[in-house]
Amino acid sequence: MKDECFGIVPIFGNEADTLFLLIQHQAGHWAFPKGHANPGESSAETARREFAEETGISDFEMLDEPNFTEHYSFLKDREPIEKTVTYFLGFVNSMEVVLQVEEVQNYAWVSGEEAVKLITFDANRLMFEEVKAYLDGR
Repeated sequence: MKDECFGIVPIFGNEADTLFLLIQHQAGHWAFPKGHANPGESSAETARREFAEETGISDFEMLDEPNFTEHYSFLKDREPIEKTVTYFLGFVNSMEVVLQVEEVQNYAWVSGEEAVKLITFDANRLMFEEVKAYLDGR
């Protein structure tokens, strides 16, 4: 079965001092905010909505391009799931976070180096390396 989600890599600051927002999902892993689309929702609309719901942040500028994708697979009820998550870059204007406690247990604003260490899964870490390379090349 295929599964698809959309999210945002939240960025605060400038080139000299950039921080990234990671959330700790209720399941325990650290990653970027993401979620599934509602019926009729575009990928960008989903990413914006999920980000606002999970973090309480509504004052941000999201880039439609480029976007970054991670792929991974896992078993759910013994059924193989092929998951694709597409992330957009979101430049936030405030570091104030209000967590959606049903889905998120913690958060951290961290440097790029700290993010690489904190991110739980390899696929998410590889996607973030692409984000950092893009940002470094701007």
